[in-house]
Amino acid sequence: MPPAFENSERRKRRDPEIRVWDPLVRVVHWVLALAFTILYLAPRESSLHVYAGYLVLTALFIRIVWGFTSHGAARFSSFRFTPRQTLTYLKNALTGQAEYYFSHNPISALMVHALLATLLASTILGMFAYGTDPHAGVVTAHAWLSHLAAGLVVVHLCGVIWASRLHRENYVLAMLTGIRRIPRAVAVPPGRYIPKFGERLAAPASA
Repeated sequence: MPPAFENSERRKRRDPEIRVWDPLVRVVHWVLALAFTILYLAPRESSLHVYAGYLVLTALFIRIVWGFTSHGAARFSSFRFTPRQTLTYLKNALTGQAEYYFSHNPISALMVHALLATLLASTILGMFAYGTDPHAGVVTAHAWLSHLAAGLVVVHLCGVIWASRLHRENYVLAMLTGIRRIPRAVAVPPGRYIPKFGERLAAPASA
């Protein structure tokens, strides 16, 4: 089967739907999004900032454990790529020949790891920084990591908007429902196909 290229694929109503993101991943994703927004915007001295930080740390712990113990798209090993694979994907993406991934592609996988690592480091430093001198080194490091995490979030959002327009697929809705439409040229992962009304409970023959 020839590879399916991202920019040449347009998700249609007739394309297969598959289950990608499990409920835990989706809940943790939106909890992290909300908690980090509150954490970043709330004054450092406020209790809201502290509680949001603990919520971020709890959500991170759950996601990291789930990334090692779950199956399917949530498992870290399912989107593990070498630096060469990532650079090749980036080069191909810039020329419109990036291969399609039903889950994370190498660039989005890199963003997941970067966000998790940055948020984890920032929240841990935040615990040490709480109640200390505002000019202490740990406070400065915590602040810079928070800004870095915010910058990564902006890049992530730009990537989601770009990919949604390119593929004509609502990625925000996919993270709410856990369901994605995929090109017919892509093999449907076993057990993930969602039959449309009136169809038999089987994956399309073209997959």
